[in-house]
Amino acid sequence: MNNVTKTLSAATSCAAKLSGPVIYNTKVAGQIAKQVYIREGMAPPSGAQFEAAKEATTKFLKSARSANTWKNISKDQYLKAGLVAAEAYTFFLFGEIIGRRNFVGYDVESADSHKEHH
Repeated sequence: MNNVTKTLSAATSCAAKLSGPVIYNTKVAGQIAKQVYIREGMAPPSGAQFEAAKEATTKFLKSARSANTWKNISKDQYLKAGLVAAEAYTFFLFGEIIGRRNFVGYDVESADSHKEHH
């Protein structure tokens, strides 16, 4: 029991030492984000912008059914679309790595160890 108390005491001490810098850095990051938001003139989209995006998406989806639409797209547009797709896939992969807390695979028990529980 004494080892548990020492371990908890050490963990609490370590957390207390780290809490100050973590809180400070979080506040600094928040202030930087606020300055960027103001300087770039960022704002949430308005209702009119949502409607315009909805109409543009609907128009694109209707025209995407036509083969002529795809023939009229330039090589640069295909390249840009490929780069955007690669970027989205990369973000997906980073999310997977963060979610798994591992670079490769999930930490799953083997089927043999599962049979022991039944």
